Amino acid sequence: MTDFDAVEDARPGSSDVGALLTPLSASGPSVRTLLVRKLNDIVVLPAGRISSNERALVADILLQVLDKVEPELRAEVARRVARVAESPPALVRMLLLDEPAVAEKIITTADSLPEALLIEAAHEGAMAHRMMIARRIDLSTSVADACIAYEEMDVCKLVLKREECLLSPAAVNKLVALSAVNKELQTHLLRRRELEPAHGFIMFWWVDGERRRRILNRFAMDRSTVQDALSDLYPRVFRGGDNDMVVKEILILAERRHRPRGVNGEPVSMDIVKRTLSAACKYPSQEVIDAIAMIGGVSRDLSGRIVRDNGGEPMAVLCKSLGVPREEFYDFFAKAADDDAAKQKAEALLAIFDSMARDFARAVLRYWDWESNPRIAHITRLMTKVQDEIGITNLDELQSFQ
Repeated sequence: MTDFDAVEDARPGSSDVGALLTPLSASGPSVRTLLVRKLNDIVVLPAGRISSNERALVADILLQVLDKVEPELRAEVARRVARVAESPPALVRMLLLDEPAVAEKIITTADSLPEALLIEAAHEGAMAHRMMIARRIDLSTSVADACIAYEEMDVCKLVLKREECLLSPAAVNKLVALSAVNKELQTHLLRRRELEPAHGFIMFWWVDGERRRRILNRFAMDRSTVQDALSDLYPRVFRGGDNDMVVKEILILAERRHRPRGVNGEPVSMDIVKRTLSAACKYPSQEVIDAIAMIGGVSRDLSGRIVRDNGGEPMAVLCKSLGVPREEFYDFFAKAADDDAAKQKAEALLAIFDSMARDFARAVLRYWDWESNPRIAHITRLMTKVQDEIGITNLDELQSFQ
């Protein structure tokens, strides 16, 4: 009788059967680990050794088993897949969306990854994923937008440091609004080439004195080209009866020089202008704020912000736009408090006053009061949302918060 027959005839309870059914002791990698590694060997074969269809088949098998193995093995797969440009997108996507320790192996080492997959990983992944993506050499505008979508300050700072990556207008608008509650963002933003006058003059209200001077210097402009181009429209709109309110608003915005007016539209002398401004520097009552709004041709809201601002730079802009002589402007602050600190502040503000052309000062005021501009209105809404999230209700609280 053969050994095989003996086994078949053996009784279930016999010791021989028990010996045959006892599993071999485990040694080395599990069969699941071996399966994954063998499949991975195939996926990373050169293009000449395997067809794209076969590679996709193997990737689909891996998709079924990868989430059932330990993270260390998945990281090993990710590290090898990162070196193969022909890796199937579905497999790359799975690894990109894996936990950060696994995703890192492919995000940080793959030379080329599809932009669409990086965008999806930025949206679907954790903050750690977005931090790694923001450090990639090939960071694009669209991927950068996806990285800052969650408004995480550390991610935003990383994106802003990537000066070789062009940011989209929407991204810049969002970052300007976020800079209201983060000084580091302000520093990086003011270095970006995408920043435009509208952004700078909005940021002006919550940055410190040094950054305010930088904003005024960087965005200095001469509006003469615009004014010359529009000059023939003024008589038609203001004296010819063509009362188009949209055009009228733009013409007022671009006006060459503002003439202070009183309650009934009558011209106001420079002496009255100086006395009103001096009173505002000493005691900014609501009556004085209303008078400043009339004289300066700005809204009451802006007048209040200018007069109540602790830095004094907005007052320098207002006084320059009104043609106040520099000596009188200096006295507004030097005589407000008879001490060395007041004189030092007056000298610093006089330097800002002297650095501006009168027409530019008027342009700054218009930007500050330009609530009807779609972009400015949008940034203001974003800024309000940011302030609401941290419980800030006005600019004074915002400056204190920082």
